[in-house]
Amino acid sequence: MAHAVKTESALGLALLLAATQAFAHAQLQNTAPPAGATVPPPSEIRLQFSEGVEPLFSGAILKAAGGSSEPLGRPKVEPGDNKVLIVPISRPLSPGRYSVRWHAVSVDTHRTEGTFQFTVK
Repeated sequence: MAHAVKTESALGLALLLAATQAFAHAQLQNTAPPAGATVPPPSEIRLQFSEGVEPLFSGAILKAAGGSSEPLGRPKVEPGDNKVLIVPISRPLSPGRYSVRWHAVSVDTHRTEGTFQFTVK
């Protein structure tokens, strides 16, 4: 009987740890410009996450359809809401398709990354 209790306790602990790890990463919830959208030239990229992020260790790369990188400013979080990472775009974007490759380090130091595209009218 004692062996069964230990096994159940170990299984419960393993499930709890797995659940904790699944929720420990800053997951991307929303973007501006919206992923897949056609928009006027934006002045910034806004990434909203499920939890707070560290701007010193987070950021983005913006590439035009031809593969050239567009200059971006220093990432920062929205005042009063460290779940929103703001990356200024340094110059107006020409019409065309753009790709954003982002990475974020959450306040608990877990790293996530991804990509999305948008088109400028």
